[in-house]
Amino acid sequence: MKRLTVQHLRNAKDRLRHAVIYEIVGLILVVPLAALGFGTDLLDTGVLGIFFSILAMVWNMIYNHYFDIMLLKNGRNPARRGFWLRAVHALLFEAGFIIVSVPAIAWWLSLSLVKALAMDLGFTLFYIGYTYVYNWAYDRIFPYPVLKPE
Repeated sequence: MKRLTVQHLRNAKDRLRHAVIYEIVGLILVVPLAALGFGTDLLDTGVLGIFFSILAMVWNMIYNHYFDIMLLKNGRNPARRGFWLRAVHALLFEAGFIIVSVPAIAWWLSLSLVKALAMDLGFTLFYIGYTYVYNWAYDRIFPYPVLKPE
């Protein structure tokens, strides 16, 4: 049996659909909650959310592509992700994002770094769960292409 290759992964159109739906649903859920929870202006929070959404969309497509390649290189089928692999996937995605977000939140919303970190941790906790559930649902609604060895 031959190993699965990059040709067995999702194509660019599928990855774009994945990222766009992820960001739209995430914004609809998180912006009002964040503005209410942190007492920030809804418009300012929304603009910041859109900025991070665009940045996250690019990060999402790159991160997921290379995560799948890493799975292939380690002999794993990207279409078969159990609980722990999905959890690691979500945690690593959010960890990469937190480095950029704290200073940007502090600057845009005129918050201290401590309050920005608290806000970012709130976003991160939300998005860890959201990422896990979203990717699980997406994989069922839009399954991976048929993964047959070459």
